[in-house]
Amino acid sequence: MEQSIRWHAVAGAYEHHRDRLVSSLSRLYPSAVVEDVVQDLFLKLARIGFGDPDRLTDRYLWRAANRAVRRRIRIEQRRLVRLEAHAATHGSPEGPIEAVHACLAGIEVQRESLAQALSAVDPRELEVFRMLVCQGMTYREAACAIGASEHEVTNLRVRGLRRLRERTAALVG
Repeated sequence: MEQSIRWHAVAGAYEHHRDRLVSSLSRLYPSAVVEDVVQDLFLKLARIGFGDPDRLTDRYLWRAANRAVRRRIRIEQRRLVRLEAHAATHGSPEGPIEAVHACLAGIEVQRESLAQALSAVDPRELEVFRMLVCQGMTYREAACAIGASEHEVTNLRVRGLRRLRERTAALVG
């Protein structure tokens, strides 16, 4: 019951403050990013149980949304720099997929072989790969998305890479 009251309080604050937040922050940042961040901010407030309408002032929400937008833009810029560096070097990636590329370096694996190797990887491990590598999520974000701890996300990534490495090596030689 109490959780429902908190959700309604945050939903009311969302309806009351959303348009002003989006319009004021859209003057400084791209509006698509601002809209996503504002919505994520209110969802986060509802999740953590921040339901006191008196504390959800314009100033508090603007500062929180402004920080979140800047953080999101910084993350996107870092992701873009990594992608450009990867494209420039053509095969010397950085990050969690480095082990996969090192294992496959110099070996041309046909699509069927790669599909067979990927079939050995658990679907949940593939989901973790997708979130960490393709979407550039942090371990914390991926953990929140799949409802697990950060430690479990790390374990899923490591186990998946190990399985992929072993299966690829078995298929090649």
